[in-house]
Amino acid sequence: MIKNYVKIPGYMINSLGKMKNNLKVIEVKNIRKKFTSGFFKKKVNTALNGISLTVNKGEIFGLLGPNGAGKTTLLNVISTQLLPDAGKVLMFGRETTKLSMHELATLKARINMCSGNPNFPWSLTVQEILKYYSMLYGFGIFASKDRVHELISAFELEKHRNSEYSRLSTGTKQRVALAKSMINAPEILLLDEPTIGLDPDISKKIRAKILEINKKTGTTIILTTHYMKEAEELCGRIAFIKDGKIKALGTKAELKRKTKTKDLEGVFLDLAK
Repeated sequence: MIKNYVKIPGYMINSLGKMKNNLKVIEVKNIRKKFTSGFFKKKVNTALNGISLTVNKGEIFGLLGPNGAGKTTLLNVISTQLLPDAGKVLMFGRETTKLSMHELATLKARINMCSGNPNFPWSLTVQEILKYYSMLYGFGIFASKDRVHELISAFELEKHRNSEYSRLSTGTKQRVALAKSMINAPEILLLDEPTIGLDPDISKKIRAKILEINKKTGTTIILTTHYMKEAEELCGRIAFIKDGKIKALGTKAELKRKTKTKDLEGVFLDLAK
């Protein structure tokens, strides 16, 4: 079992009391983001065009949509890796762009992200990777050792403990990425296509682990995926994004009624038109 605790560095503790906890742990309000490419003939790509949504504490919220819809960009804005051009994101009741550096560090200690295409230093072992990230999150030597041991056990990585990352299978690399994302026992976990390219049996295990994390620790999860079975199994509410806009938002049953389809594959095909 993954314990829901985190060793937060002492310099952050005083700021924690300022971060409000409420039902809506994430509020996205009219977010816009454009990217410009080219030199002489500049090309502007609108990735997000007025996105608004809320994510409640403890839910698994799905983001669906075709490639290039803006899903990953939205996750990067929520995680504060990207600044929006307009609009605002509130996490735990605080607007992220108005936080001081001190408060932003506190916020980042409460969230984490996992990509479906993880990339860690290839020469490091699984244990070394997890130890490195635990130290980044402020764990001392002994606490780091305990946390790494716990995560290696929780994600069934014992036999790979001393294996170099370059020698791991794709599925095992993904389990390492998930273990890394739980280093700080995040209250908010952002998963960007966590089972992409995995065999069905490995995907099933990853989905089961995501459900376990959510149920046992109460972690709020935002999940992007192209696998409708995954969304069907994991997500409560879903936002369907196309061309940087939310085309539909609701529970799985509501989306099926809206599109008059029997499953999420039908929902996807209807809304992607």
